[in-house]
Amino acid sequence: MAQQPRGSQTLEEFSGRVPKPIWRWGVVEAFCAAVWSGPTASFLSAFAVELGAGGGQLGILLALNTFLSNGLQLQGARWARAGSGARRVYGTAMVARGSWLVAGALPAALVVAGYPVTALVLFLVVLGIASVAAAAASPAMGARASTAGGESGRTRYLADRAIATWVGSLIGTAAMTGLLQVVPGVTGYGVGFGLAGLIGLLGIGAYATLIATERRLAIRTLPPLIALETTRPGSAAASTATVREVGQLNRQDDATGVWRAMARRFGAPPSMALGSIVIGAAILQGGASMIGPAAPIWLVRYLEVPASYLGALSLMSSLTAIASQRLWARWIDRAGPGRVLTFAGAGAALIPIGWMLVWAPWVAIPLNLYSGVAWGGYSLAMTSRLLQLAPPAERPAYLGTYAAAVGISGAIGSLLAGGVVAFVPIGWIPVIFLASFLTRGLGWWSLRAKPAPAA
Repeated sequence: MAQQPRGSQTLEEFSGRVPKPIWRWGVVEAFCAAVWSGPTASFLSAFAVELGAGGGQLGILLALNTFLSNGLQLQGARWARAGSGARRVYGTAMVARGSWLVAGALPAALVVAGYPVTALVLFLVVLGIASVAAAAASPAMGARASTAGGESGRTRYLADRAIATWVGSLIGTAAMTGLLQVVPGVTGYGVGFGLAGLIGLLGIGAYATLIATERRLAIRTLPPLIALETTRPGSAAASTATVREVGQLNRQDDATGVWRAMARRFGAPPSMALGSIVIGAAILQGGASMIGPAAPIWLVRYLEVPASYLGALSLMSSLTAIASQRLWARWIDRAGPGRVLTFAGAGAALIPIGWMLVWAPWVAIPLNLYSGVAWGGYSLAMTSRLLQLAPPAERPAYLGTYAAAVGISGAIGSLLAGGVVAFVPIGWIPVIFLASFLTRGLGWWSLRAKPAPAA
């Protein structure tokens, strides 16, 4: 028997789990990235208002940030791949996160010096640079970190990274809130954004250590499509189902249609399996984003709850998403990401029905608990499904295509719902909830898993 190379390990030796060193650095990387992105995303609007931005300027800022940071991720994946190396990814990631060392500090200094208009313009410029750099780095880093350690045990690893992301975002946002209580005004934002940038840079160090650890262990990964859509991993029926699914996907990729034309136009992978998921997810996300402008107005102005109630609801949703990740991971391992995605997507599509029943503030509490569970499962199953379908070289492009599609559709849904809320009486807001439900339902119908054909 040939002797195994020193320092290498087979997937079987990991007993169905990601190696602890890789798990550790993968979780640390996700946590640091979330601590960085939590405050920098949540307090964009507040800082812009502090700098003197009006309603129109604020709308442009948010729309531009969404388009640049999400809509350009497909182009970022292509750009990183064209670089044929890690230098581009590391460089753009450092720009994306390091920019926040000055994004708050320089505008704050200009405001103190008496140049508020210049401060706002500078903030918009730095924000644009950071968003473009993030779009360039995120697909490659996300795909590499998510698949580190091979196929075995990946779902639980993804669930733990998702938990770290939720916790990091909560801690970062809470810390920024506390800091602004102690150091109010532009100075507090400058200090908070700078600290977030430093932690984000530490996350890049964790990412580099993760990649180095994977290389040191010399992990041999399995082909990406050998992720069983079965209730009993390892069974003969499971292997048959996998072969059928792979054959089905190959036949789909030989097809032509709207997605193939769109893929040629925008440079996305031409896989029809990816197209059905991306189109459905984009429609579902567009419907989901309609709730964003409508629900707060309904609660605060119609039901007359304090604005702090919104933060408590968001916290409840996040906590239930965290608590349910391991349960979703086990189910995905048994049933496969395609089936779980269909189920969780249906759960997310039903959320607006609950909002149509929120005629008392307390009803929003169980609704947000349910929402956290549904979206937590949907996000985990979606990531697992995309990684399952993508060839290794195309993983950044698959994740980038998905991020770009849902980012753009989410921005469109928010703008449409915001415009309706601005012009209709408050009592008509449930109509937006109904529109959200119908749009989500259409998206779910488009992305639901197709059964494999009979042999």
